[in-house]
Order: sequence, then structure tokens, then C-alpha cells
Amino acid sequence: MKKTALVTGCSEGGAGYAIALELQSQGIRVFAIARTLRTMTKLQDAGIEIFAMDVTVPSTIQSVKVEIEKLTGGTLDILINNAGVIYQAAAIEADIEAVKSLFAVNVYGVMEVTKVFSPLLIEASRYHISHNTGFSPRIINIGSLASFIPATFYSAYNASKAAVTMYGNTLRIEMEPFGVKVVTVHMGRVLTKIIRDDDWKGLPEGSLYSPIKATYEGPSHEVSPGKPDIPFTCAAKYLLTTITENGISCEAFAKVLVPQILQKNPPAFVWAAGQPWRTWFIDRFFSRTVWDSILKKGLQLDKVGAAFRKDIADRKSV
Repeated sequence: MKKTALVTGCSEGGAGYAIALELQSQGIRVFAIARTLRTMTKLQDAGIEIFAMDVTVPSTIQSVKVEIEKLTGGTLDILINNAGVIYQAAAIEADIEAVKSLFAVNVYGVMEVTKVFSPLLIEASRYHISHNTGFSPRIINIGSLASFIPATFYSAYNASKAAVTMYGNTLRIEMEPFGVKVVTVHMGRVLTKIIRDDDWKGLPEGSLYSPIKATYEGPSHEVSPGKPDIPFTCAAKYLLTTITENGISCEAFAKVLVPQILQKNPPAFVWAAGQPWRTWFIDRFFSRTVWDSILKKGLQLDKVGAAFRKDIADRKSV
């Protein structure tokens, strides 16, 4: 029986889009998910079945589950939680409503989708065990190196990915009795369109970080092979290039990832893209505060400290 996979976050230009195509090339029947169908028309043209679903709206998740059950007879072999968003802001200046919206997608969305589709994965496990196929159904959560790197001005995103890592860690143990494997992917620098200037409103008026306004907000551009320029803020550009160098295309990422998650016994953790071994090595063998100097220097946070001390001195002299 042909294996089935459901992938969230499959809009064109993203990692999910490339993963869906790579899974299909491996002979897997793929159900691609995005909030709107128009962002997946090329996937449909390629023979992939597409569904509109918002991971923050439980009713849409239930509706898609019912459709998938009808198409597969009540089973699902692979669930890939890839949908995600990002938000830039200093931790103490973040818009909490924006943070809640981010967590709704990156964390609660993963939990809700997993909860709703887990019965199909468990039913698939029954089939594979009873037919001695040697395959175990699996849940793949796309995390990030941001789980380990305190990427400055991305505290909400970092926290959401750390939550996904620990959620997957726990889920792996809880799903083991049912023969369902769980893999957490520590994704490095992949050239998706998730970080863009047009999503960034700049530092708020009166920001405590205004001394680095020009450095932080200044535009920079990333040129991806075969793709239009993607504009980044300097802060985003610095984090992407200095910390996770040598980013790869979504297609290259999918080709690295898919063979690993399709193994008979996939690893509990996959480190993929953007030289992730550097982050692994630092996290494993050095104090995590090693990131402090790297990030402070790159984003010139010393200017903020200097301005703060100058303000103290000026007030004392009045």
C-alpha cells in the first residue's frame, strides 16, 4: 500500500513546498496544506493533493481530517508539522498580541494538528504491525536552531521553537507504545521567504534600542539562485549569515531531510542546513553564553549600553 504524508505550511517558496515535492518523488502520496489553495497550484499541477487549512482554526483542521480519513481509509503514515511564522522585536518592546499570534501557529498549531491526526497515525501503526511491513508511522516537527541560539530581537520566535523541541521530545516518549516515531528537525539557514522587510515595522517610537536604529533597520538583500531578491533587515541578515552560514535552497534542504525521515529507524533529532554542526558543537561543548559576545558585537549592542550610561551621566550633571 502506498504510504501517505500530510505536510503543513506548503505555500510556494517555503520548505514545506519543497518537502512535499521530494516526498512525492519517493513514491509517497502527499497531502499538502496551506491557508489558501492559490499558493499551492503548482503542487496540484504536479499531482499532489492540496487542502486549505489554518492551523490556528480547529474547525478547519477537523474538516481536513475527515477528508483525509475518507481518502486513506482512516490512516496516515507521516505527519510533518512545518507551518510557522516569525516576529521581530526586542523582548521588552514586543507586541504581546503579535507574540500570541506567533505562538498560535508555531506551538499551539503543532499541538492541535498532532492531536487531531494522531488517531490516523495510530491506526496506520496497527496496519503496519499486523501486516509486518517494517515501517513505523511518524510525526516530524520542523524546529529551528533558534532553539539553541538566543537570536537577538527574535525572543518570541526562539521561545516558540524551543517549545516545539521540548514538546517533540516528550511526544516521542508518549507515542512509542503505539509504534509511532517522533522526529524533531533542528533546521538551520534555509532560503525561504519567512523573513522580509515588508513584515517589519521598525523599532517603535522611543525605543530603548534607538542608538542602533540605522544598523538594525537598514535594508540588506539576499539573492537566491533562481529566485527574486529577498530583502532583509540588517539584524536578520546578520543572524542568518554570521551565525548560520552557507544557507541552502528549500529544494536542497528537502533532499537532505527526506531520506533521513524516511529511514526505517529515523533519528530522534535531525540537524539540517546552514552548517548546523557549528551550533551543535557550541551547544554541546561550550557555555551557552558564548553566543552573548557574538550577538552583541554583530548588532552593535555596545552602542545601546554606551547611550544608557551617557544618559545616566547627563542626568547626574543636571
